Amino acid sequence: MLFVTLWCLHPRWWPWLLVAAMVTQPHGAPVAAFFEPLVVAAGAWLLKAWGVLPGQPPTLARVGSVHLAALVVAVATTFIELALLVAGHAGDGQTAGLNLSGVPFGGPGEASALGNVGIRHLLCEFIGVLLPVPLAMWLTAPAQEPRGHAVLARAVLVMVPVTGLALWLSLAFPGSEFAELIRLFTIAAIAVFTLWQGWRGGVLAVLMLSALVALEQGLGQPRLSPIVMQGYVAVVGAMVLLFGASVDDFRRQAADLARARRQEHLLLDELQDAALRNLQLEESERRRLARELHDEFGQNLAALQTHLKLAAPHLASAGRLGMADLLLETTRNMQRNISRVLADLRPAGLEQLGLFGAVDRGSVRRLAQDAGLDLDVRLEGDARLLAQLDATHATAVYRMAQEAVTNIVRHAGARRARLKLRISRRRNALWVFLDIRDDGIGRLDRILAGNGLTGMRDRVLALNGALHLHQLSPGLRLHLLVRQDDDAPLTGR
Repeated sequence: MLFVTLWCLHPRWWPWLLVAAMVTQPHGAPVAAFFEPLVVAAGAWLLKAWGVLPGQPPTLARVGSVHLAALVVAVATTFIELALLVAGHAGDGQTAGLNLSGVPFGGPGEASALGNVGIRHLLCEFIGVLLPVPLAMWLTAPAQEPRGHAVLARAVLVMVPVTGLALWLSLAFPGSEFAELIRLFTIAAIAVFTLWQGWRGGVLAVLMLSALVALEQGLGQPRLSPIVMQGYVAVVGAMVLLFGASVDDFRRQAADLARARRQEHLLLDELQDAALRNLQLEESERRRLARELHDEFGQNLAALQTHLKLAAPHLASAGRLGMADLLLETTRNMQRNISRVLADLRPAGLEQLGLFGAVDRGSVRRLAQDAGLDLDVRLEGDARLLAQLDATHATAVYRMAQEAVTNIVRHAGARRARLKLRISRRRNALWVFLDIRDDGIGRLDRILAGNGLTGMRDRVLALNGALHLHQLSPGLRLHLLVRQDDDAPLTGR
């Protein structure tokens, strides 16, 4: 109790407590009465110096520090007692209440007697610190930590009957092998209860185990010696407290990991929503630019061509007939370039033919034919589900197919390619699979993360999908997966 009191109070109160402890010690051992409280104070100071303070949640490291401080106090006080005992035995044979007068000084039985006394004192001091300090850590736990009323109630309902039954059987069958079996069963029950209730369960279990051993020694005739029983309490108690602290540490780490994962999922959802909004904003801006190019430049070029045709006779009469043809050809080139830009900004075939038709008969097919690429386009799954894709997902899938075929034409040197589009419904979501293979010269170890592949990956991630590249022999395989949840807006295509 002196150790617990010193540990809980501020060091300014320690001199008064130490003086009170020295005064209340037995008068037959003045040296021990002076040194032992100082040793206990040194152990409490070590515990504070290691950062184990009242009001902190118990962890495996802090509980281990308590064990180490208890061992330091036990070893130091035992050394003092043995030194005083040897000195007193050399004088009158009795010191500090420990009697060795029946053993001749320097005789063969002195070492054994001193060893027994030292071991008993060491175990008593260790248990004397190990039992109350964890309980004090529990009672001084911070307000946000659970106080453990449920643990106490379960200990009363579970551990009290178990230890009571073990005590009754030990008294009913003293000195039998059956009593040893019950003691082992008690250890198993304590371990299970500690695993169930954590560190607080271990504290209560150790206290009940100590009470069981004390009652067994006081009421019956135990088969084992007191030293063995004290060692039993010390070893089992130390292991149970460490085991309970490790269980609580694991649970705290698991809870922290679960919170971190929830935060990660929230952040990922926010990032995905932001990426989807950016993709939608990009497509909206593309459509706006396409409308402005079509309305402004298209009309102006058409008007320019009309005026050039009207001005052609005047230019011819002035000897500039070739100038009119040159200007008309320039306007036609501008119209073709604007049409190409418009097709890139807003795939008109997607609105007119649908997703599969735009891929199979639109600009993707024309790109492959112009490059001499034999492109095989297939559709698998329920084709009716294509109409349920919203504009963002349909446009993104089309652009990824267009970019993939463009990369094959530009870099792969392939003769044949296969594009497979598959759509299905799973778990209240539409899943679009795009599988593109070629027989070109591409290799994974030579691919550079250019704008095309980066753009496809960005679109896939924004739509909660996945992109994978695989090496074939010959060629490469690009596998895209895009998911549209049912809560997404439905737009017919």
